[in-house]
Amino acid sequence: MFKVRTTVIAVVLLAVASSAAIFTARADAQGGPEDSPRIGIAEFKKLLAADNVIVLDVRGDQAYRAGHIPGAILVPLETVDARAAEWKKATKPIVTYCS
Repeated sequence: MFKVRTTVIAVVLLAVASSAAIFTARADAQGGPEDSPRIGIAEFKKLLAADNVIVLDVRGDQAYRAGHIPGAILVPLETVDARAAEWKKATKPIVTYCS
């Protein structure tokens, strides 16, 4: 079962990466996603494998429960602004994803 979910996530990530919807943002960045530097799927995989990234899943609870990137923290999009202070002192890049 977990293998299927992982495969689905990989497909979602590839689709997201190809549409340039994966982005990184320092916790202290101003502006929206369009102001944040973007990374490709290969760079993301390297950071994730090395545990050098904080991954925020900004989808809803139901989508998160259906499957998510291992280690991803659920932060529904509508709560990002209210929770931004939690990552203000982050020393790792923050990557958000959605589908």
